[in-house]
Amino acid sequence: MRQIACPVCNQEPNSSPEEFSIINCPNCRVKWTFISDELDSDALYEDEVYAVVDNRQSVFEKLIFREARIVLNKAKHLLKPAQNKLLDFGCGKGQFLAEAKKLGWNGIGIETARDRAVFAVDKYQVEVIQEFYSHGKVTGQPFDLITLNHVLEHLPAPISMVKELIESNLAETGLLYIEVPRTDSWQANIAGTKWLHWDIPKHLNHWTESVLVKQFEDVGYKKVGGKSFSIHLGVLGMLQALFSLFGYKDHLILALKKKKTVGLIVGVALLTPVAFLLESLASAFGKSGIVGVYFKKNG
Repeated sequence: MRQIACPVCNQEPNSSPEEFSIINCPNCRVKWTFISDELDSDALYEDEVYAVVDNRQSVFEKLIFREARIVLNKAKHLLKPAQNKLLDFGCGKGQFLAEAKKLGWNGIGIETARDRAVFAVDKYQVEVIQEFYSHGKVTGQPFDLITLNHVLEHLPAPISMVKELIESNLAETGLLYIEVPRTDSWQANIAGTKWLHWDIPKHLNHWTESVLVKQFEDVGYKKVGGKSFSIHLGVLGMLQALFSLFGYKDHLILALKKKKTVGLIVGVALLTPVAFLLESLASAFGKSGIVGVYFKKNG
């Protein structure tokens, strides 16, 4: 895998950027990661941050389920009562699908990584297609809701791929939900290059809400709803940003899962209320760490 031009509009940079630098595309305004050397995209996800771990009883799992419930309940509000067919694109370990199943959705997932797909099927008893989607219909019937939860930023051709996905699989009156890290967030500004959600080079493209909405307007979809506040990725992202001010360089979420120390626990206890307050204010001002947007087809 290489990426030497904008993944949305294919414009190349004017100069010769450093490897893994973030390029601001002057044409479409999308930020993207410059990768000139060939990378093994599968190997990128073999580190411990993306390792499949069974933490179904953890507080992080409970937070993930809470976030899923919020997204799904708002989707139900935006759809007609009988619309309940769901496709979770890039479903990972299946938490979103599991919560959807509890809430009465008829859901199916697509996941490229075999270990994640197997975990979702075995542990959560959800239906997952383990394949790399390129084009065409996923099943015989269209979906009422298609979700991409922190997936868009990993796609090498994000807009063209999602356009193909929804044109082939989303019902005419269906709903598309996309959630991504917000690059103009307060926490990104606080942490700078140490921001948790840059995640270079795994994240190939980087978004603001205005750019995301504009790109989907250009392919015929309008914003009909949104979500900004998140504890799992918003407050924890802000907490990591505050830690970075004191020189902390580790991955905070991973450290809380596996490498707890007394100093870390004390720091988390002291800074979490501050992080919660700052992220709440950031959300109110449209500068939260993540942004979720619901789209419907124009007309």
